[in-house]
Amino acid sequence: MNNATLQSKWTAKQFFIIAGIWLAFLISFITRLSWSTIMPTAIDSLHFTVQQGNSYVTIFYIGYAISVLPGGMLADKFGYKKMLLAAVLGNFVVMIAMVFMQGYWMGFGLRFLLGLVSGPDLSACLGIITEWFDGKKRATATGIFNTCTSFGLTVINIYAPSVMVHYGWRATMGVTALFPLAALFFAYFALKGNPPFPQQFGIKKANGEVKTESAISRLKGAINNRSVWMLAITGLFATGAKWGVTNWANLFIVKSLKFSVITAGTAMSIFGITSLVSMIVAGWISDHSKWSRHVWASIFMAIFTPTIIGFALTPHGNLFMLYFWTGAMGVGAFMFSTITNNLSVEVAPADQRGTVSGFINAFNQSGSFLAPVLLGQILAATGSYVSAYLIISVFPLIAVVALLFVRESDADKYAAAPAAAIEE
Repeated sequence: MNNATLQSKWTAKQFFIIAGIWLAFLISFITRLSWSTIMPTAIDSLHFTVQQGNSYVTIFYIGYAISVLPGGMLADKFGYKKMLLAAVLGNFVVMIAMVFMQGYWMGFGLRFLLGLVSGPDLSACLGIITEWFDGKKRATATGIFNTCTSFGLTVINIYAPSVMVHYGWRATMGVTALFPLAALFFAYFALKGNPPFPQQFGIKKANGEVKTESAISRLKGAINNRSVWMLAITGLFATGAKWGVTNWANLFIVKSLKFSVITAGTAMSIFGITSLVSMIVAGWISDHSKWSRHVWASIFMAIFTPTIIGFALTPHGNLFMLYFWTGAMGVGAFMFSTITNNLSVEVAPADQRGTVSGFINAFNQSGSFLAPVLLGQILAATGSYVSAYLIISVFPLIAVVALLFVRESDADKYAAAPAAAIEE
């Protein structure tokens, strides 16, 4: 077996690494979705209004959006593994506290804190992938890692309703708290060892001098880059469209297309399956192609617009077309994210990967928060779900244009020599 074949194969350690970060990031989705799952019962028990219950969902994303950039900067300063374990530990502590919450404002503060402690998780996970996988495996690894976002929704809906019915919402929170505890122990041992491409805490110049920077200087350097800004714009529009149409899909299927709630659930299950598979396929294609990653990301993202239009124009009562377009939209909404997540660390200097991915993720989260609001405003103005979807279908095309201006030359320059890494 030649060296090229050996290098193309994953090692047992790399499987453990992916399993560790996959489980750790899965926890973030389970804990953030926990309140939405128990809310119908919990708000009655706590005598909350529906608006108060919904505010717990919103405040998490506000906290998360605030902390993603500082979290990425801290990951660059203290290390990706340390920040990931800290985020998982923070999830465990906050979820335990929520079991005993009393009153609206205590829960409100805890949900905000949960968002804050979850902020560093994505930057840390993507950074760990760059430490353990070379350029020919990295996108595939990212695609597998990304599947935890779809899987999180499935996991919590498997156990939470049953536990809540039999033991109450506080018990459901307690069970949910066990997930980050288990992930903390597994990730701690899975991530042990010295990576082949270790994180760089400074850049060694040609004359042997080590260049180190303050966090603010590192931030300025990170964002003084056209590719970083183009990926930020991409995230704002494409990620916004993704979560906007995803969050509204069930409502649209039931209220506009007049299908049953059960049919809507089946359609969204197909959406979840196609999104999961497409993320892995996208990574594999990118790793085994000579085309640049930003070219593939543009192609996959261009798929999104026609799938939104097809979904919005699904004929009433046509079950086959509903399932077809919902599944197609799952591909369009998620296939590109494998490569854009990969690019967010690959366009960065080796000692600024957390900062850059955190900066870009801040725009992603802003889009995720603003797009559903925009859809609501369009619906209020037009009275048409279809019009709202057709307008937001333009967003991925804006993201495609931004992606065409991304260049990966910086990634090639900094990825060349892992031996130049400078440990603190």
